[in-house]
Amino acid sequence: MTLTRTLPRLAPSTVRRPRLERWLAAHAGIPVRLLIAPSGFGKTTLLLKYIPESQISAGYCALPAGCGPAALFAALAAALALPRVPQSFDDAIALLQGLRGPVELIVDDADNATPQAIAHLHRLVESAPDSISFVYAARARDALDAKTWIARGLAVLCDSRKLAFDAAETQLLAEACGVAHGDTDISRLIEESDGWAIVLSGAVRCAAEDGRSLNSAFENWRARYGQLFTEFIAAELESAAEEDRALLRGIMAGALPDDEERLQRLEAAGLFVIDDAGGCRPLRPIRHLRGGRVRSPQTQLAPMSARMFGHFEVRIGGSEIAWIRKRDQQIMKYLLLKPSASATRTELASIFWPDADRQLAAQSVRTACSNIRKAIAAITGYAVVERYFRADPDVALELSQVAADVRRFGAHVADGDGAFDRGDLEEAAARYRAAEELYAGRLLEADAPEAWFAAHAQLLEDRYVIVLERLAQLAFDEGDMKGAADYAYRVAQLRPDSEGLVKMLGTVAPQYRIPSAPASLEERRRNKRDSA
Repeated sequence: MTLTRTLPRLAPSTVRRPRLERWLAAHAGIPVRLLIAPSGFGKTTLLLKYIPESQISAGYCALPAGCGPAALFAALAAALALPRVPQSFDDAIALLQGLRGPVELIVDDADNATPQAIAHLHRLVESAPDSISFVYAARARDALDAKTWIARGLAVLCDSRKLAFDAAETQLLAEACGVAHGDTDISRLIEESDGWAIVLSGAVRCAAEDGRSLNSAFENWRARYGQLFTEFIAAELESAAEEDRALLRGIMAGALPDDEERLQRLEAAGLFVIDDAGGCRPLRPIRHLRGGRVRSPQTQLAPMSARMFGHFEVRIGGSEIAWIRKRDQQIMKYLLLKPSASATRTELASIFWPDADRQLAAQSVRTACSNIRKAIAAITGYAVVERYFRADPDVALELSQVAADVRRFGAHVADGDGAFDRGDLEEAAARYRAAEELYAGRLLEADAPEAWFAAHAQLLEDRYVIVLERLAQLAFDEGDMKGAADYAYRVAQLRPDSEGLVKMLGTVAPQYRIPSAPASLEERRRNKRDSA
């Protein structure tokens, strides 16, 4: 039962998050449950979805900025439907004792309270009847005495890592918004957004607005709404200390402080820094803002185009990059296959120098990064290399500047699947044909097989086979028997045990006197390269 008369309104496509609702319910016996994370991590949305489903009578209030003791008592009275507004802390305790338990009081934006009001929130946890539990949601961990409560066993904490969207929740949101998606698209979006609800949900809704798939959803959202997001960040920084604002502006401009204590201070203040396994770091979308400005298309450089199917090649503005060493190429290939196009230095060392001494491996990574910069700079000049490639702190490609055939292939397949599921067969065929044109051979087929890309190669070939199978079936259904036979032959080359299409060949091939299979993948790849 909800004690609060009305709750704030939520967006229509907002989804429930059972994982976190279960966490709230499971810890209802703890005196205080803390939700502490930077703005936009979905704390309020979670609470408003949880309250109507709670098995415990719940009251909700959100504290306004500068909330003093009198305003706090008024908010508590409204949330819990008290007979009157308490006039003092002792009066509040007396009124709470009159409630029939169990009851949970949810205080949102708790760190908006003044120090005097926060002191009352602390005392409530200590002095309220055992039948009343509390949920305090806040941006700043330092505003509440979280560490003391947790150490005493009086509190449990749900932080930004737990609040971040996971794959199942992202899929649920994409489905609710009608956005076509694949597992790779979901993984990439989570990595790019750090699971930050305001960014991830914004990217999904932006894709829905534009009728796009989840592929490249983050870049599309950033181009459309990056400036508004920058203004949101700026508004959140208004109340921060000047030193902290300056530090965040530097991070947004691309700088990364190497002082762990400064980053820890930002994290404790809820200023868009998270503490993960590798220590404190800024949220990834903050660094993507690049000084708070989203560059207009007129100021963008020529994109980096990468061909991964068949023969590997990377060009910028028509000029092919001349690599210094083969290992530099391999790192570029590895980044291009990552959903976020980024990797930690430790990750690269473990993949490409697994048996080397740790220090030597780290030096090898530094040398490779320097070589990649040199190779790009030979075409663009050093002044703009970071618009394509950066190595601080992670090694990464700037996705807004990269056009890779594997990514375009994935986007066309996802869009084709979405159209196919909707019954828009004409659109599905167009998307599948676009994907088919891009597949000019197996992924990196000229390279000696290596574990780090073998799984990608098989997955892409499997998706290509599905594309051909659907094109064959669509052609057959349209009465294009020659086209159906062409696509079916190609499937048979790759999957001789595909019984349905082998049977189709037996039906359509004799009728059209097709003496042999169409050009092999290798011949098609060579023809495309020659024509290009």
